[in-house]
Amino acid sequence: MNIVVCVKQVADINIPIELDPETGSIVNEELAYVVNPYDMLAVEEAVRIKAKTNGQVTLTSLGEPSAEMALRKCLALGADRAILLCDPALADSDGYATATVLAKAIALFPYDLVLCGVRATDTNAGQVGSAIAAMLGIALVTGVTKIEVLADQKKVVVQRKLEGGNREVVETPLPALLTVEAGLNKPTYPGLPSMIAAQRGEIERYDIKGLGLSLNEVGSRGARTQTARLSPSKPRPKKIFTPDSSLPAAERMRLIMSGGIAERKGGLLEGEPAELASKLIQFLRQEKLLPQ
Repeated sequence: MNIVVCVKQVADINIPIELDPETGSIVNEELAYVVNPYDMLAVEEAVRIKAKTNGQVTLTSLGEPSAEMALRKCLALGADRAILLCDPALADSDGYATATVLAKAIALFPYDLVLCGVRATDTNAGQVGSAIAAMLGIALVTGVTKIEVLADQKKVVVQRKLEGGNREVVETPLPALLTVEAGLNKPTYPGLPSMIAAQRGEIERYDIKGLGLSLNEVGSRGARTQTARLSPSKPRPKKIFTPDSSLPAAERMRLIMSGGIAERKGGLLEGEPAELASKLIQFLRQEKLLPQ
């Protein structure tokens, strides 16, 4: 069983992203990068399938040289091979151009199953996996939350996530491409030996010439969409406190002016230790926290 996992290095969305006020572009110096969380689920599942089918897991990623970090992190999880598609001509590739490059790379090697994250957290477009399947001419199932590979029958049975918490069971022959959704599994943390081995592992590199692609098929020339502009997200407005309409007008006004914060009733116990203990027990009994 040959499994290919498409991996993308994305900006960490938990860290605020700064935009250049003049150009409107993202200030790259301030970014921190991580492996796309959905792709991590795909890698984890591929490694589990590998263990059951005596297979091999190949990682492929389109990105800059720094994307090696993402590939090495995934190698530490148990993948066998990593391929980085790196070329200055690939800059400004949209989802379609990215799928073109990834499909070319996947077609160079034997494969039975291709796994992708359902979307990347930096664009949330969710187009690359579907486009790869169309270009390879293989079956596609999206939003997968459970996978059962029947290697002897050359097919896979999966569950798809639907609206309202429902699931759809789909059976499809191999080769196939699955885009995986949250809930598929919980990625494990690699041990130190695996991390050290991943840092020493070889990462193969291909440029557009090695993939047999032209300049017109990649980058901005091969893109089918263009980014018109970027803008920071609008801050979410705070919820406005609305007092209970059954309260008197004066009480509603007091709550509005205080922001809805109710005054807390409290007291201070004073006296000698023995006296304080007696008062405390009496208070707890009054509040029915101790039996009478």
